[in-house]
Amino acid sequence: MKLSISLALVVAFTSTTVFVHGGVTTYIIDNTSYPGYVWYDPLDGQKDLIQRTWDQNPHTDPLSSNLTCNYHGTPVPGAFHAPVRAGSTIRTSWNQNSFGWVHTVGPVIAYLASCPGGDCSTIANIADISWFKIAEEGLRKGFALGGPRGLNTRTDYWDVVVPLGLKPGKYMVRHEIINLELAPVLFYPNCAQLEVQGEGESFPADNFLVKFPGAYSTSDPGIAISGKVKQDKFTKNYTVPGPKVWTG
Repeated sequence: MKLSISLALVVAFTSTTVFVHGGVTTYIIDNTSYPGYVWYDPLDGQKDLIQRTWDQNPHTDPLSSNLTCNYHGTPVPGAFHAPVRAGSTIRTSWNQNSFGWVHTVGPVIAYLASCPGGDCSTIANIADISWFKIAEEGLRKGFALGGPRGLNTRTDYWDVVVPLGLKPGKYMVRHEIINLELAPVLFYPNCAQLEVQGEGESFPADNFLVKFPGAYSTSDPGIAISGKVKQDKFTKNYTVPGPKVWTG
């Protein structure tokens, strides 16, 4: 599995903390490229996108309503659902203007959520929908947390496979980077709309389902270590936050 953590960056320096900002800029689904929302451009004029609106700033509170789909997290005018066959690959890129994601200490995760009513654009409150995890990238086997290649997730892009057995329907996909290098922890979620096609009949049981906010806590082992990771040269196990991955 290859992963792209090239982000649109805006770096704000303070006396003690460096914040790096960005989000998903492109989705490639079944050989079709879908541009993302451009956070620094006015909303007026941005239309016909699968991605929901977002802002470049990170989120530090796992109980914030912004953790679902980022700040605002609303569909743009003309929002639609990108068709994807169950079993196909969704490729995401955080690349923009050759800037790269420099704080690569932490996991990346992908979730799906079924949209009631058959249209993700009309959901009144996205905090009400239930998500299930379809992919995660955490600590590399055999490496220590604070090692040079332990939780470092920077390569070229990230490919996530839609579970083959998933039943057809309208879904939201939620990609998330969790930066553990700093304290407090920094969350970077982004959401987009999909229409899953195929002959699958499966859907995850309740023990795989979570809500955002609500899925994470600052006391979760995979979050509580934020700000302490790079100093840990010995620990060789790490639990990615959230439920187990559902493979269908």
